[in-house]
Amino acid sequence: MAYGCGCSNKVSKTLAISYLNRWNEVLVKMNPQDKYQNGLWVKIRRLPYLVAMCMEGAGVSGFGGSVNERHAMVESLVEGGEAYPDNAIIQAIAPRGKDHADLLEKAAEQHDEILNCLDYHDIKDNKGLQKHLLNVMVIVLGVLNSREDQKIVSEYKEWLLKIAKNVAYAAKEGDFLGFGGERFSKGEREFYAALEKALK
Repeated sequence: MAYGCGCSNKVSKTLAISYLNRWNEVLVKMNPQDKYQNGLWVKIRRLPYLVAMCMEGAGVSGFGGSVNERHAMVESLVEGGEAYPDNAIIQAIAPRGKDHADLLEKAAEQHDEILNCLDYHDIKDNKGLQKHLLNVMVIVLGVLNSREDQKIVSEYKEWLLKIAKNVAYAAKEGDFLGFGGERFSKGEREFYAALEKALK
């Protein structure tokens, strides 16, 4: 009785590896919006905004603080596009506009879109928002780690931490009429530590 030499299996395996390598090359060249299903891309795109919003709510800055923190969020998002020019994920998220007012408007639109989503999920306070953020982060990082080069993922995580820190230092917490208060409040430090741990 004749037995196969196993060549066909080797050929099939080689073809499969070749196909996967070519498919991975295609995925790398694709725009992130096309590479990911809409629901996944929305989570990836919103995560930097969620990080900023969680840090905004981690302390009680008052109206002036909120304005400063919102400005820091926009600046951090824009700076991400400049600091990571070769990162397709960050480039697709970083807002672009003809001037600063246009950038603020685009960021505000994203901010309001997320607020509507939070209402849909019945998230009423910062504690609930932080829990939601960490749940989204697990999904996003799991997907990115499985589909992207590690450098892309590392830069994305680094960017999230920069956004959090910039927003935290944008305004003093607990001050009165501009006196007293601290730049990095206890609540903000606790959130930053939790974020840093989740991103490791």
